[in-house]
Amino acid sequence: MSWPPPGYLAGGGDWEQLTELLLRGHGWHNVSTIDQHTALASPDGRLHVVHGRRAGWTWNLRATGPAGHQWEALLGAYLPVEYVSALVDAMRQPPTAASGWAIAPLLEAGWRPDGTGPALTAVSPDGLVRITGQPEHARTPGPWHAQCTVNGFCWWTAALSPHTSLAVVTAFTRSLARDDPLPRMAIGTPLYGCGPHTRLARTAHGWDDEQALLEARITDARTRRTTGSGSAAPELKPARATAATRNR
Repeated sequence: MSWPPPGYLAGGGDWEQLTELLLRGHGWHNVSTIDQHTALASPDGRLHVVHGRRAGWTWNLRATGPAGHQWEALLGAYLPVEYVSALVDAMRQPPTAASGWAIAPLLEAGWRPDGTGPALTAVSPDGLVRITGQPEHARTPGPWHAQCTVNGFCWWTAALSPHTSLAVVTAFTRSLARDDPLPRMAIGTPLYGCGPHTRLARTAHGWDDEQALLEARITDARTRRTTGSGSAAPELKPARATAATRNR
């Protein structure tokens, strides 16, 4: 099945699409010392991605910026893995000078600003997701927080600490604003209570096709790493799937 927009209601998806790519494609290491816990570190030890299955399948991203500031992102289990992958892709890239406004992709996608306080809040067109962060010309780095709530139930939250790079924050807002379908198996979707806000579309693209795409991305990442190419690996594209082995 494919999950038409809004993608933020699609659920977590197949987490191995990210972990296997980092391990087998980008040369990351699994440094976890306990079962049911995946802790990945980049080859230089500067970046960390933790999938805490004992902590409700939540994600934790950590890195140190060029100025020595550490930052962290805590992401809920039901945040689509495609969104998590976008953040990891951004944190893997060489640091660049900050420019632009992270919340702009949302406003361009029809999200509306809300509130008059020092922090800026944007609300999705359906009112289910709110994201709050620093204004465009903030003098000091501030945190970002997003939450998806349906009928009073919070499906996921995302918290990005101060000093999170602008590229990572923007990768998150662009993910929220994206309007392409996400692949999901039929069982377990839609999330409880989300039916009135969603729909499913059956496609011919199956789990084997999804795995073939993953293997192609792993091969591409290995090639780039071997040749020393500075280009980023292809973005995790949402292929059309009918089944998956690791879904939430």
